[in-house]
Amino acid sequence: MEAAKKHLYNDITHELKIGPGAISLGRASDNDISVTDKSVSAFHARIFTYFNTSYIEDLDSTNGTFLNDKKIHKHIIHPGDVIRLGNLSIKITDQDEWPFRYR
Repeated sequence: MEAAKKHLYNDITHELKIGPGAISLGRASDNDISVTDKSVSAFHARIFTYFNTSYIEDLDSTNGTFLNDKKIHKHIIHPGDVIRLGNLSIKITDQDEWPFRYR
């Protein structure tokens, strides 16, 4: 994964190239992706790729992780899916067009 430390804000579009490995998302500064939204837990979720399949996993967050408006614990992600952590939405682009696009 190309996961330099990044900070996400709700009103800015962000990009992240996905590959083998894992990316942690949450409010704490030691996540790979740090989110400023107070409704996001310190260590909220992680995105990881195993072989050619990518997953989103909730890390027992307070407000949950949603995939296409359904609360999930761990789920495969596909192009066109929308992940929501608090007020932050992450739209998954076509795998041939990685990176993920954050909006």
